Amino acid sequence: MDRKIVVLAGATGHLGNLVARALADKNDTVVRALVRPGSAAKAAGLAGLGVEVVETAIDGSGDQGALDKAMEGAFSVVSALQGGPDVIVGVQSHLLEAAARAGASRFIPSDFSMNMFGLAEGENINLDIRRAFARQADGIRGGVSVVHVLNGCFIDTRVLFGFLGAINLERGEAYLWGEGNQPMDFTTFADTARFTAEAATDPNPVPTIFNVAGDTLNFHDLVKAYEEGSGKSLTVVRMGSLADMDAEIAKRQRADPQNMYAYIPLMYWRGMLDGKGKLGELVNDRYPIGNLTTVKDYVRNEGL
Repeated sequence: MDRKIVVLAGATGHLGNLVARALADKNDTVVRALVRPGSAAKAAGLAGLGVEVVETAIDGSGDQGALDKAMEGAFSVVSALQGGPDVIVGVQSHLLEAAARAGASRFIPSDFSMNMFGLAEGENINLDIRRAFARQADGIRGGVSVVHVLNGCFIDTRVLFGFLGAINLERGEAYLWGEGNQPMDFTTFADTARFTAEAATDPNPVPTIFNVAGDTLNFHDLVKAYEEGSGKSLTVVRMGSLADMDAEIAKRQRADPQNMYAYIPLMYWRGMLDGKGKLGELVNDRYPIGNLTTVKDYVRNEGL
C-alpha cells in the first residue's frame, strides 16, 4: 500500500507538534515537517518518531526549487503557522502555490478557530486575516482543495482559562456579557490535532468547512462544567449587555489601537457569546476517533 505524504509547516509549535504526532501514528502516512534553515534541532523529538525534517525557506525568500523538492509527492499540506498577515496570508500563499505545483490534493491553512466566516470584517482582527487568506486562496489554489479546520475555542489553560479572559481561576470568577444562553463550541488541542490528521489523510473528499467540537455549552453550562470537574465554585460577574461589550471593545481600540491584547480576547469572547462564531454541522462522527475530551473532562484531568 502506498503511503501518503503529508507536508507540515509549523511543526515546532504546540498545535503543529500535536498534528505531527497524530500523523506519525498513522501507519500509511509519511510526515514531512518543513522548518526554517538552521532550526532542525527544534524538531529533533519529531525526527525520533520517524518524521522527515526538511530545512527550507517557506516565505518566498529562498530557492523555489528547494521548496518544490520538499513538496514532491505530497498528498496534502498542513499549516500550523502563527503570525500576522505576512505569515497567514503571505507565507501560506507561498505554501499553497507550492502545493499546487506539486499536485497536492488538499491544503489545510492555520485557521483552528470558531466559525470565522460568520463574523463581519472588523469584528475580530485575527479572523479577518484568515478570511483574507481564504479569499486569496481561491485565486491561486489551482486543483488543490482548501479545507478550513474549525474547532471553536481551545479547551486549555492558555486559552479558555487564560487568553480569552472569560474565566479567571485565581479569582474564581466567570465574566458574562449578555444573557449567556448561546451554545458555544470547545475542543482540546489534542482532539483538534487528531481531526486535522484525519482531514489531511482522508482518501475521500472532505468538507471545505471541517467543523469539530469536543463540547458544546452555553455560558451557564460552561460554568457548571468547570464546577463539576473541579469541585470548586465560580462567581458569575455580569459585565453588561452585548451592546455594552461592543462599546467596551471600541473603547479599548480607541485608547490603544496598537495594544491588540487589550481587545482581541474580548473580540473572541464576543464571537462566542453572540453566536456569530457558532460552528455548523460537525464531522465528529466521520472518523472512529472515540470520545472527545469535554470541558468537564479537561478540568478534572488537569486538576483545575
